[in-house]
Amino acid sequence: MIGILVAIGVVLASTTSSSAQSYCQQVRQAVATYGYANAKRHALAHYSRREVAAADRCVRKGKVRRR
Repeated sequence: MIGILVAIGVVLASTTSSSAQSYCQQVRQAVATYGYANAKRHALAHYSRREVAAADRCVRKGKVRRR
């Protein structure tokens, strides 16, 4: 049990901003290829809402949100 917790800790500690940038690039590529609505529909069917929210932040990064 302790070994599993240590392994998870190592994985979380080794996460860098470059892997986050790579993830965002993959999300943006999917949106460019399939369109936002189709990419989001696929994500909602296959990933958790938390992961979909993270992908949404990648897509909206740099865009000003107006109300």
